Amino acid sequence: MTVSDIGKIIVTVGITQLTADLLFRRYIFQSESYQRTVSSYERAKSRRDRTAASIEAKNNKQQVDPKNAAGGKGGKQQQQAPSAKSLEKDQKKLQRENEELSAIAAEVARKHTMSGFYTSIIFLFLYKILSAEYAGKVVGVLPFQPFKLLQRMTFMSLGGASKMSVGEVQTLWVESFGGPDATVPGADASMPPDVQNVSQACAFSFIYMLCSLTVKMMINMAFGTKAPRGADEGMGTFMDSPQSQKMFKAFGMDPDEVKEVRAAVGF
Repeated sequence: MTVSDIGKIIVTVGITQLTADLLFRRYIFQSESYQRTVSSYERAKSRRDRTAASIEAKNNKQQVDPKNAAGGKGGKQQQQAPSAKSLEKDQKKLQRENEELSAIAAEVARKHTMSGFYTSIIFLFLYKILSAEYAGKVVGVLPFQPFKLLQRMTFMSLGGASKMSVGEVQTLWVESFGGPDATVPGADASMPPDVQNVSQACAFSFIYMLCSLTVKMMINMAFGTKAPRGADEGMGTFMDSPQSQKMFKAFGMDPDEVKEVRAAVGF
């Protein structure tokens, strides 16, 4: 493989992702508005958790056997179990706090989704630029003959590669090392000995895809800013927000059925 070309693609993808992560951290995730939204989310989550714990404690008291409700030394009586009205009031409070938490979580997720959208736009332009630079150029040779579906990806941006002869692929391979004036030296010395089929030619797009699945992801994991726990489901967080629930109802869809469908498809 042309190590210099592959190295250039890897470095370009890595630097682009690193630059995007640092810029978004500086101008989005370190901004006062984002920090304020995250603080509001943490406070709302804490209130919701306290209310849920309080309801659970009251439910446990209600389950105490009425026959054992009184007794003990000195005729002391146990604390009176909470009434159904009190529990109903707490349940309504918990529902309000869950709606508030979902709304704030959706706002946090929106900022992270925006950064992901901008990153996608940046990498789309990067792909167009690199694709034009490496159009029709064999960047590498696979050590195996790929199956049809994979071959579509490895041939992408090679133009009519599927109609080339092995000799033409050899020519492109030599040009990748020696420039447009390079010639194919006798026999098949320009190709590795295990290259027997034109389908083993590998274009830039396949290397770029591998970089996106490895280098890009690892750099984002190391330098990217993660959403708080509970607000890190992307579009799923949006769909759980009160605004989305109202929108579903406005279009005649049952929010519970939407949740069931999402659970069935793993979304």
